[in-house]
Amino acid sequence: MPDPPRPKPVAVFAAQALLLALLLGWWPTPRELYPPLLRAQAAPLLDAGIAGALTLRPSDPKEQGVDTLMEATDEGARAPRWRAELSLLRLGWWPFAVLAALVLATPMRAGRRAFALAAGFLWIEAYVLLRLYAEAAFADYEAKMGPGGALAGPLHAMLRSGAEILEANVVLVAVVLIAWVALARPAHALDASALRRAVPARPR
Repeated sequence: MPDPPRPKPVAVFAAQALLLALLLGWWPTPRELYPPLLRAQAAPLLDAGIAGALTLRPSDPKEQGVDTLMEATDEGARAPRWRAELSLLRLGWWPFAVLAALVLATPMRAGRRAFALAAGFLWIEAYVLLRLYAEAAFADYEAKMGPGGALAGPLHAMLRSGAEILEANVVLVAVVLIAWVALARPAHALDASALRRAVPARPR
């Protein structure tokens, strides 16, 4: 059995992770393929429980920061009942790029790294689907309630709170860090001795 990889200095790890995150995040081919692949997978899963036909389609390329339009349309209607503008790159691709960079920069065996990357991808996809479903459920409920009725009832408050919580950047950061800690176990793979020496000790 091969020896475990030697711990990596934290400063080296941080520099490698940052560089890898930028390279992966701006890698043109997977960056272009990710939104259509996710739209094709998510639409059938999100359609359950949403009134009417739920579709995810590409947005107008002129719209900055938006790559997907999620719409629910009643049968026979010409216009969608509600529409949500989304960035699947921001919701899914960049979080996975950061998580993959953290995993790749963390010392570990090749087999475990491959498993961590696959499991991390599925983890991020599950978060994105939950985020999209919360957005769809909230928009669908507001559309059903009609003007003036959206502010009433605990269900509306629960759906609105869920959508806002999942949309928060701090939650997205936590999703990435939890997956990294669980899959890469960085406590034993990183050497923080130099960082501890650089921090002055507290006077007693």
